[in-house]
Order: sequence, then structure tokens, then C-alpha cells
Amino acid sequence: MHNEEAKLCPSATCSKGASLLGVVQENKTVRLLDNPIKLNDAFIQKAHEYGEPEKRFRFTDKCIKSGCRQWTGSSCGVMNELSASNPSIKGDEEHLPKCFIRSTCRWYSQDGAKACKICLFVVTESREDND
Repeated sequence: MHNEEAKLCPSATCSKGASLLGVVQENKTVRLLDNPIKLNDAFIQKAHEYGEPEKRFRFTDKCIKSGCRQWTGSSCGVMNELSASNPSIKGDEEHLPKCFIRSTCRWYSQDGAKACKICLFVVTESREDND
């Protein structure tokens, strides 16, 4: 049985409690780190000084389910949409990138290897909608 409470969001914001998951490269793909780097106040402040950190880095933090506007009630809407719009990406387990959160990743728990292959192309935008 999977422990739903332990799932991690692979597309979190640069905030207290989060960890650095990867760095956005010039070609707009994400290079995942070998190990998590827990964010400290100095990193968070410096990252925000140069604009939206989520456009340059990918962060991971606890999946907050219904506390997130992307939550559908049963899954992450981000991966649902990305998976549906990329039907040619196959979910085979070969050649997956090394990832330190895979075993607890929300996206991997939803879409398996297909999510891992899509993940490297996701650059998070954290802007708030003006509702």
C-alpha cells in the first residue's frame, strides 16, 4: 500500500521547506541533481533577487493535494494534462534519468516512467492568477 501522505511534488515553489530538485538549462530542459539541497533563507532570498526562481530551478516539496490549485481531487492536473498532450511518449522503464524523489514522486505514482520522461521538459511558472 502506498503512503499518500509521503508524496512529493516535483514542481513546487521556491519556499521554506522545499528542496532544490534541478536546474533549468539553456535549452529549457531540467538537469536533475544527484542529491536534494534543502533550501535555506539565504538561497530563497538570493534566488528571488534575480526574478522568478521557478524559471531557473525546479523544486520539490510535500504534495499538498487539495491545498494546490492543480489538484483535481484525485491526482495532479499538471501531469494529467502533460501526459494527455504527449501520447507518443512511452512509459517504458529504460533510460530513465537518475532521480532522488522517484519513489515518492506524485507524478511518478500517477504515470510511472512516462512522467519521468516528461518531467525533464517542465519549467514551473509560479505566477499567481488574479482571480
